[in-house]
Amino acid sequence: MKRSPEIFEKIEGYLTNTLPEEELIAFEKDLIINEELQQEVEKHRIMHNVLRDQDTLDFKEKLMRISTTIKKEEKVTPPSYFSSYWKVAASILIAFGAGASLYWYTSKDQNKTQNLYASYYQTFPAEDNTRGSTTNEIQKVIKQYTNGAYDSVVIALKNHPNLKTQKRLCLYLGNSYLNLDQEKKAIHQFEDINPTDKYYEIAQWYLSLSYLKLNQPQKTILILEEIISYNGVYKIKAMKLLNELKK
Repeated sequence: MKRSPEIFEKIEGYLTNTLPEEELIAFEKDLIINEELQQEVEKHRIMHNVLRDQDTLDFKEKLMRISTTIKKEEKVTPPSYFSSYWKVAASILIAFGAGASLYWYTSKDQNKTQNLYASYYQTFPAEDNTRGSTTNEIQKVIKQYTNGAYDSVVIALKNHPNLKTQKRLCLYLGNSYLNLDQEKKAIHQFEDINPTDKYYEIAQWYLSLSYLKLNQPQKTILILEEIISYNGVYKIKAMKLLNELKK
């Protein structure tokens, strides 16, 4: 695939949900069959994650606000060189101290939840496509899912007519969203599986991990407690993760 500014712009538009509908449809069709494009999208997604540090951005914005305030004050009462210097220095130190403390506590909490997520998360296994009466279309989706082509899985399943009746497809789609760092969309899929469905406990387990990845331990704990009371195959895992979260 030849890299070009136009390709990069389309990838960025795809990742930020800003592509016009016609361009999005064409891009998604190309994404299904073009492995090089899939790899390029994944590189851009990783770059987005690196640049997504909200604490750093907030801190920079705070310093800019302080600088603007000081300049306004100086227009009203021109300060001496030294008083201006110390005012700026003190403001930066205060801002840095507050920002650093917030960053340290937030990072520590996030590190714990992300480490636990990495320890406990395993992609939901794909069904053996030789069993049952799966269509060629679903067999293709299962192959893409097994190979980690999660973008292609999402494109194929997000509007699939059988998504409401075949809840295993919801698990494939939810896990694909998780692997693409689209946790809220994953949550929607797992929550769509009701308590009477045979996949309910599995969905609850992945729902708990979705909230864990979002660094929402309290929601994770509530779901884990429900899984434990359900007394199914995920009970032991849920108990272990719950103990880790409460340490």
